[in-house]
Amino acid sequence: MNKEQTRFNFDSNPIFETIDYEVAARSFIPGYESIFNMALALLSFSVSEQSHLLIVAAGGGMELTTFGKAQPHWQMTGVDPSAKMLAITQEKVAIHGLKNRVKLHQGLTHELPLTPLYDAATCILAMHFLPDDGAKLSLLQSISQRLKIGAKFILVDICEEKSSESFNDFLLAYKYHARHLGLSPEIVEEAATNVVHINCISEERTIELLQEANFSKVTRFFTALWFRGWIATKNT
Repeated sequence: MNKEQTRFNFDSNPIFETIDYEVAARSFIPGYESIFNMALALLSFSVSEQSHLLIVAAGGGMELTTFGKAQPHWQMTGVDPSAKMLAITQEKVAIHGLKNRVKLHQGLTHELPLTPLYDAATCILAMHFLPDDGAKLSLLQSISQRLKIGAKFILVDICEEKSSESFNDFLLAYKYHARHLGLSPEIVEEAATNVVHINCISEERTIELLQEANFSKVTRFFTALWFRGWIATKNT
């Protein structure tokens, strides 16, 4: 059985019964919009105008709408296991007139066909939901297998050892940032509980997994508290 699966269920999580996902994301993640704008900037000079991109964990629609509005000829395939999140995405795709350039698949990345290969891929704010028992590596390998040689891959993840002093400092700052932007104490505490139970790993381990999945030239381009982003290249 493929290990690419998450134990965090967006379709049943109580946080999203009371608050819009994007409101929560902007409140909890410092520089949320900057992640997607920087990803766009990095990919725009790395791929051609006629490229086809794979967007892993496409629920919410930020990659698809940010990329689609700026690059009118890019084709994009989005994959996400959450029906609720993909419904949000589908609505945004329609609002922004992107339906003819976007395909959505509810499910997991390894379920996608191995051909045709994609020109680039992103996986933003998703891998930390997977345990490091082979599931993280399986996800990265499933992405790598669907990319052309030399294709760029952008990964953004929570990246901090839970046993470190900085993890606790970042947790306090994470909670303060969300409260400062108006979220209720109840929602903030529920989200903080989820963070404590997710499967974040060190930057060194993240780079090791990327290399095992046949990526190289791993370069960090984003840091905000424990959120970090890297761009890597698919090897031959």
